[in-house]
Amino acid sequence: MKNSEERRSARLRERFTPAGIRSFSLSFVRSFVLSLAVLSLVVACSSDDRQSARIPDYPKPGDSSRIEGALRALTLAINQSSPASAYAKRAVILLAMGRLNEALADIDEAISRNDNLGSYYLTRAQVLRALQQPAKALQNAQRAEILGVDTPELYTLQGDLLQRQNQFDKAKLYIAKALQMAPYDGEAYFYKGLMAARQGDTIQALALYQHSLRLKPRYLETYNQLASIYRTTGDLNSALVYNGQALRYFPNNPRLYYGRGLIYHTEGKLDSAIVYYQQTMKVQPGYYQAYFQMGLINQKFRNYYAALNNYQRVQELRPQFPRIDTYIGYCHEQMGQYDLAIAAYTKATQLNIADRQAAAGLWRSQRRQYAQNSYNSLFLSDTAGKSSSQNRNRTEIDTTRVRISTIQPKARVTTNAGDSLQRTVKPINK
Repeated sequence: MKNSEERRSARLRERFTPAGIRSFSLSFVRSFVLSLAVLSLVVACSSDDRQSARIPDYPKPGDSSRIEGALRALTLAINQSSPASAYAKRAVILLAMGRLNEALADIDEAISRNDNLGSYYLTRAQVLRALQQPAKALQNAQRAEILGVDTPELYTLQGDLLQRQNQFDKAKLYIAKALQMAPYDGEAYFYKGLMAARQGDTIQALALYQHSLRLKPRYLETYNQLASIYRTTGDLNSALVYNGQALRYFPNNPRLYYGRGLIYHTEGKLDSAIVYYQQTMKVQPGYYQAYFQMGLINQKFRNYYAALNNYQRVQELRPQFPRIDTYIGYCHEQMGQYDLAIAAYTKATQLNIADRQAAAGLWRSQRRQYAQNSYNSLFLSDTAGKSSSQNRNRTEIDTTRVRISTIQPKARVTTNAGDSLQRTVKPINK
């Protein structure tokens, strides 16, 4: 007891010595600085919380006013502090709106600011798939899986990307995993049907598509695939039914109008096909497939000038369109423009040496151009001058040296009774 009181008094004496006072002051300063650091962190966190609160959640699809409001709010947040989450959310909205290049730029920026979120790579994979870059999309989807994304959406996406590369076994495993997690996912059944169709099982594909449609009646691709299968199998009435149902849900979709034009084109109702191809061009002026089909119809009607305009429009929109120079050359050939036909056919054979139609057209055009030039050469100005001078020389012959015989009277005709008509003609005297 006495020892404890002595130790307590000794500590008090040490505290109030100069060294003790300095030690106490240093500990107090350290505590104060630490408190300020904690306080600043709390303030910063609360500031980040307030900032993130200004970033809106994903709007519901179809609500255009909310979508526009969300875009404005996200753009404002990006302009103020550029958080990665704002870029990522705006990319998702832009993807849904079909503004793919803008969506890709936003999600790239989000990943450059935070490259450890699997959801960002999932979004980029979806954008790249929409941009028809399946190989890059698959790489990003696999990266998302590595970073811990475990959703039916990701597995369905991977199944689609793998079946595009003909890796059907792996694709089926991912689709099965997606259906195990979400057994009522209509999109997963759609891709399962797509794999069946690509592998030649049309009956199974139709059953899966129809089941997908029951689970997700507003999924556009299902209608397109059903209409396409029924068109190719000759059931044009069913194809028109599914195409019409899709048009009720998506009245401004150019692909549906183009598909309906194909159905009428297949049926031989070319006037109706033209109407829907023109409607496709009206909704989306750059829909080059519709221009090509219009060119085929005009070519069939031997309206080569209109067909040529259609094919040239295709070439402007899609320079690498297969064999478009062959079609252009044929129109020039039929209109007698052999020099232009030769140029188009020559380009076609250079691009594809196995294009027999272009090679045959080139041979025909060169032959006809040669014949045309040979025929035209008969009417050149110098040739015509020479022929006229020759004619003048012939008319200036000295006729005094030419013996002219007089014309004899006509022959006399005699008839004998009981005999047939006999004609005796005396020759002209020399």
